[in-house]
Amino acid sequence: MATTQRPYLYVFLVFAIVYIGTLAFQPYPADFVIKAIPIVSLSVLAFRSVAGLQGRLLFVALLFSAAGDVALALEAGKYFIIGLGLFLIAQIVYAVTFSRDFKPQRSRIPVVAVLAIYAVVMAFILTPSLGEMALPVYLYLVVITAMGIFAALRASKSKIVLYGAISFIASDSILAVNKFMVAVPAADYLVMITYYLAQFLIVYGFVKED
Repeated sequence: MATTQRPYLYVFLVFAIVYIGTLAFQPYPADFVIKAIPIVSLSVLAFRSVAGLQGRLLFVALLFSAAGDVALALEAGKYFIIGLGLFLIAQIVYAVTFSRDFKPQRSRIPVVAVLAIYAVVMAFILTPSLGEMALPVYLYLVVITAMGIFAALRASKSKIVLYGAISFIASDSILAVNKFMVAVPAADYLVMITYYLAQFLIVYGFVKED
């Protein structure tokens, strides 16, 4: 990675560690700012380092993610549905970004099948606990699964972006189970670690390929 790109990664890493390290002390003033800075840093890195439309799409997806982070952090989840909507847009933009490199590959069919089956299983497991949130959650589940499938079917020898997409799905799965079904031990830590890892891998994968 070029020297000019490293400062963005340092900002990402420092603030991600600070945010995760202070989860036990939340809420505290402006904690949502600390939460969003790592993603904003990655958005600037993507905009400056990934050429063409894909760089701009990544920038947009990351900004919507950062806005979603802020919404979810405000007032103990009061704006959860807004945050879900913002992340839904981010996932749509990610899916569009990945689809620009679409290339059917027989070797990736098992991954696609696993992602599709996983989505069905998650929907089945969550359904009894969703209530009026069923439709928004189903919609988000469909979109994030499509994002993962398009990541799997990218014409790239590297699987870094795919690993990022899978980490994103894992993060949201933990969040959903913890919110709608049963308390997951250390859920906040697991969600944020897998989430920051997901965003990093997606951006790093594109920067490495560019």
